[in-house]
Amino acid sequence: MWANNLRVFAVFAVIVLHTASGFISSIEMTDPNYGNYDWWAGNFFDSITRWCVPLFVMISGYFLLCKEEANIVFFRKRVNKILIPILFWSFIFSLWVLLIAYVRGDIEQGYKEIVRSVALGRPYFHLWYLFMIPLLYIITPILRLCLSTWGKSEILFFILFSFFLAAINVLFNNVSPDLSVKPEVTLFTNVFLSYIGYYLLGGYINRFQIKTNSKICITVLFVSLLITILGSYFFFYKYFYSYLSLNVILASVSLFLLIKKHININLKLSHASKLSFGIYLVHPIFLDIFSFLAKHSFLSTINIFWYIPLFSVIVFISSYITVIIMSKTKYISKCI
Repeated sequence: MWANNLRVFAVFAVIVLHTASGFISSIEMTDPNYGNYDWWAGNFFDSITRWCVPLFVMISGYFLLCKEEANIVFFRKRVNKILIPILFWSFIFSLWVLLIAYVRGDIEQGYKEIVRSVALGRPYFHLWYLFMIPLLYIITPILRLCLSTWGKSEILFFILFSFFLAAINVLFNNVSPDLSVKPEVTLFTNVFLSYIGYYLLGGYINRFQIKTNSKICITVLFVSLLITILGSYFFFYKYFYSYLSLNVILASVSLFLLIKKHININLKLSHASKLSFGIYLVHPIFLDIFSFLAKHSFLSTINIFWYIPLFSVIVFISSYITVIIMSKTKYISKCI
């Protein structure tokens, strides 16, 4: 039950994050709007939902890395679940990019953006996950072997080392502009390496049934979220918002353990959980449509601190209904 709850919490958090990011993502520290009321609202909701993607990766590791099945069976299941969605949604969102470019009157730029985005493994901003997770699946047999043959301390060391390398890399990429060093653009095929820590940690928690000290987890979660909120204002927000920053790693792990222990109750979210992947895939379309049609009118009538969660609920419900309809169609259901 906790897993169903976690998936729904995580996908809703993704929507909140993407709604909030519209108020901060293009505002640099030199911008006069940096630190204004709207910025703080966006920063608050963005900061408290950064755990969303890490929890998706951890729950995949939790259930996949300790599962006993033949490798050929595992890969056959994963290909069926991931290849068709990659092709379908890459095509859909490429068309979406062209439509947006057409509305803006710059169709040529739309074509260029499609080529660039596909080459970077993100036909649309959220689809990077769809290109990253299959590569974690590919190394799953190796990680399963590690979990079954290594000792507890050896596995923990490898997890911590993976997190250390990922966090150092993110820190360097965000500090390097100040050092006059240009970070190199890498292929999307390398992104999964930074998420091995989260993925393997999920399996580690499952195999060794890690006990949770709730007081410590709550303290770590609160402090980590506070560091994210304040650090993103006083320092460089791109680091503190990273899924691989130390503050987000600590918040994600502590929240995963808390949900597993304390929200293992039936909230009747099993159906939404089953369709959470589809909700994740389709939600940017409603986010774009509603932002274009109603964002300004909404903000003129309600406070932004109410707007972001309310808007997120509307996008979530619209996406959920759409995915329910898609799931009723034989061939389209394979895309979600």
